[in-house]
This record gives sequence, C-alpha cells and structure tokens, in this order.
Amino acid sequence: MEIKRNLQGEYVTQKAGKNIDISSLELKAIELEQVKPIPVDFFIAQKTRVLVITGPNTGGKTICLKTIGLAALMAKSGLHVLCSESVQIPWFDSVFADIGDEQSLTQSLSTFSGHLKHISDIQSQSTSHSLVLLDEVGAGTNPHEGAALGMSLLESFAETDALLTIATTHHGELKTLKYSNDAFENACMEFDDVKLKPTYRILWGVPGRSNAINIAERLGLPGKVVDNARELYGAASAGIDEVIIDMEQLKQGFQKLLYEGQHHLMLSRESYEKLLVAKRKIMEHSTDQRLRKMREISEAAAMARSILHKKVRQHRASLVQPLQPTLTHKSQHKLETNSQRSTDDKHQMEKRSASFLSSSEKFGLPKVGNLVFVSSLGKKATVLKVEPSKEEIVVQAGNMKLKLKLEDIKM
Repeated sequence: MEIKRNLQGEYVTQKAGKNIDISSLELKAIELEQVKPIPVDFFIAQKTRVLVITGPNTGGKTICLKTIGLAALMAKSGLHVLCSESVQIPWFDSVFADIGDEQSLTQSLSTFSGHLKHISDIQSQSTSHSLVLLDEVGAGTNPHEGAALGMSLLESFAETDALLTIATTHHGELKTLKYSNDAFENACMEFDDVKLKPTYRILWGVPGRSNAINIAERLGLPGKVVDNARELYGAASAGIDEVIIDMEQLKQGFQKLLYEGQHHLMLSRESYEKLLVAKRKIMEHSTDQRLRKMREISEAAAMARSILHKKVRQHRASLVQPLQPTLTHKSQHKLETNSQRSTDDKHQMEKRSASFLSSSEKFGLPKVGNLVFVSSLGKKATVLKVEPSKEEIVVQAGNMKLKLKLEDIKM
C-alpha cells in the first residue's frame, strides 16, 4: 500500500510493508465496546476564575481538560453537548489550550520553553471572556522554580486575563492558592488505594496526591527502591498525604450521599408525579360514578312516576267505567228531553210528574241519612241530599260523592 499527499509543496510518500490485520482491528473494536466510559461531573462556581486539578499520572487530568474544551466549543457551535442533564456553559469568545509536548529541535525549544512560549501567546490573545486550558503548568524545570512560576501565571490569569482558567499540575504549592484567594478552587482525580489504580472521577474541593511512589510500586519497581523513596519523601509529607486521604474519603462519602440523595429525589419526583396521575384518575372516576348514579336515580324516578301515573289512570278508569252506561243514558235522556221540550213542554212536564209519582209510589222518597243501594257501584251509599223537583239525590259511597237519579237506586 502506498499513500501520497501534498504537504507544503512537497510530496510525502509512505509505504506499508504488510497489509493491515482486519481481525485484530475487529478485536480491538470489540474491546473498546466492552469498556464503558466513565461519566465526569463538572460543578464550577461563577466566582471561580481558576480551577487547579491535581492527581496521579494517567488519572485522567488531561482528558478532563479536553472534555471541557470540546464541550465549550460544541456549545459555541450550537451542537448538542453530550450529557445526562441540562448544561449551563458560559459563552467563551475563544478557547486556548496548552496541552502536550511543545519541544522543537528546529526552533531550539525544550519542553519547558515550548510551554512558556505557548502560554505567553495565550496571555497576549486571551480576553476576559476566554477559556484557558493549561496542562502540567510549571513542569519541565526545577520543581521549586516551576511551582513559583506556575503560581504567578495562575494568579495573573485570575486577575485580568481570562474568564476561566483550568490547569493541571503536580506541584503541591499550587494547591494552596485556594486558601489565600477566593478566585481559586481545587479538584483532584480520585485514586483507589486498594487496587492502586485511578478511578477517573473528580473530587471537588479536595487537593489531590500524585501517588508517584504507589504507582511506581504497582508498575513493578523493586520494593527496596520504593521503600527508600518513601523514607526520603519524609514523615511530614506523608502526614500531609494522610490528611489529604482523610479529606478524600470524607469527600467520597459526601459524594456518595449526594448521589443517593439525588437518586431518592428523582424517585420522589417520579412517585409524586404518579400520585398526581392517580389522584386525577380517582377524581375522574369519582365524578363519573357520581354522574352515573345521578343518571340512574333520575331514570328510576322517571320510571316510578310513569308507573304511578299509569296506576292512577287505571284506578280512575276502573271507577268511571261502571258509571258509563248511566252517564250515557243521562246524556241521551237530556237530548231527548231537550228535543221533546222544544215540541211539547207541557207533555214533558206531565211525563216527568207521572214518572216521579210512579217512582215515589214504587220506591218511596228516601230521606237524608238513609242507606240506599246503588246498582252501578254494587254497594250501599248514604243519602246526603234529596231534590224531589229534579228527581235526583246526592249520596256518599266511601270517599266518593255521587249525584244519581231515583231510578238508579234501590231503597
């Protein structure tokens, strides 16, 4: 395989001696898929101008710098920032980074001088709205001089140069800046002292330890050399590390409780939302049941009224039906009487008088209080009033008062 490309007017040729092993690449891809990424949380207060991250080598300090820089550039470009919750990122006009080895033989630059040149350019170009990322500030020279130079640089960025500066370092002196300047904040990369491996998590507010001696021991350095290094490191420094260890453990416990609290808060919110949904469903069900009951009661009342009215009509019809022949006879009799009166009033009067006399002679005229038998009702009734001139009487049968003709009753 031969690859050619044009670089600054010159052709660069690269020849591969053997083909790429696709199976090994597939195996590497499978391994990468099985290794789950470790999420990192960043909580930087608005008053913080400089964040100092310390911790062991290969602990993830540089990755944190790159993660913050990429997130800032993605937000500035309008891209979605990969995170589990909503993000609040300041608007940075520029993102400056001094990461990696800047040594150059052509420019006679060592690692230290290459870093200084780059940082000098950043200071001249950064504004009060810039993000500055510095990896291993003050490294590459005498530790005491490098620490002093690093402290001066970070104080300069905190006062005038950048909106936010994040620096990684192994210099213990830089960890003390937080306790003399409120614009500084400490953070460290967590280290598992049992497994002697970094966990790649950040502990906020705690100065970190380099753990160089422990890492050297894990990497297989002879035990005699490691023990001698611990003696040379000194009891005072070891005591400081013990204090830092206690602070880390306290911070880890606090972080654990914080995560548990956030988890329970999330569960409480979910339970509260479920309770609201259940309450709404119960209220809707109660309303539906109340309306259904009211509808059933209304239908039952309407049916009862209908049945009651039907029974009343049937009862009234049963009382009126036996009287229909008498009423019909009376109406017909009135029509005949009216027609006969128009032709012969005198004859009608004689007829009525004769009828009255015959009725009186046949039955006898009842008196008030007498009991008479009403044929249409089939029962006895009490005489309340007698009208001889009309040949009518008023009787009471139970709760009914009736006006009858004399021929409708029997003594």
